[in-house]
Amino acid sequence: MTIDPNISSASAIGALGATGGPAASAGPVDQVRALASQVVGQIAGSFGLLPISAPGQGDVYGLRALADQMSANFGGSAADAGALTRAVEDFASAVATDMAAYADGRTLDLADSAIGASTLGSASDIAGIIDGLDQARVALEGARPA
Repeated sequence: MTIDPNISSASAIGALGATGGPAASAGPVDQVRALASQVVGQIAGSFGLLPISAPGQGDVYGLRALADQMSANFGGSAADAGALTRAVEDFASAVATDMAAYADGRTLDLADSAIGASTLGSASDIAGIIDGLDQARVALEGARPA
């Protein structure tokens, strides 16, 4: 598969849909899917496959903000937000690693399958979201042949 270098980074790429920040009203599954799209879009842009603005410093993908938002939606404490941030960062790292290692256009499909196979959609508390993110990360990491 080739990626058209003229594609806008604001258009849909792959199975997960449009890139961009997760909406405040979106559930955890939609938020994690949007995060995966954002990570893939940023890396594809870094490879020159998609046009992007110059990357910033610090939390380029807004991982802390996403974790804080998800924690607030479920009434979590500061400790919950910290644990959730680590789980979000680990998932984003798995997406970034897959995209950087393979860059064959399958990362979003694999991430979507991993998210769908996890318990993230039925999570009713922060511990459930963390568990679902961990399941999705492990599934994504195991989706490629060794």
